[in-house]
Amino acid sequence: MNIRKTKSILFNNNTQEKVRIDHFLRIFEIVIHGESLHPDSFVNLTLSEDGSIKKLNKKYLARDEITDVISFTADIPGVNFLGDIIIDTYVARQQKESRTLIEELQILFLHGLLHCLDYDHLSVEGKKLMCYKEDMYLKKFTGEDIKS
Repeated sequence: MNIRKTKSILFNNNTQEKVRIDHFLRIFEIVIHGESLHPDSFVNLTLSEDGSIKKLNKKYLARDEITDVISFTADIPGVNFLGDIIIDTYVARQQKESRTLIEELQILFLHGLLHCLDYDHLSVEGKKLMCYKEDMYLKKFTGEDIKS
């Protein structure tokens, strides 16, 4: 287990993938700034590849299926903890199409982060807003070097 804490992300990589925390930091900074959140905000990001995400999906969301990313919003008064984001790298690798694995993980991290901020895609309006936010933040991010 490899856990590293930065100011904004507690990173737990439970995979064999060579993924660095800095692959996610700029996305986090863009969203924090764009959403006008407290600069000391932080999240817990876990990468897994063992299918354990399916158990979480079933237990907490009543969906008995594997998924690519799952998020849990935190609501702790006086603490700038936004929540937990778990990404399954096996699923990410299978669905990445022409993107690199890192690019796919970055997109999933953004998606999970928006869920931690209470955006969802359960309603038509919610889906429109979440898609708009994802597109907007990805465009800001890809103006930089997405493969850094």
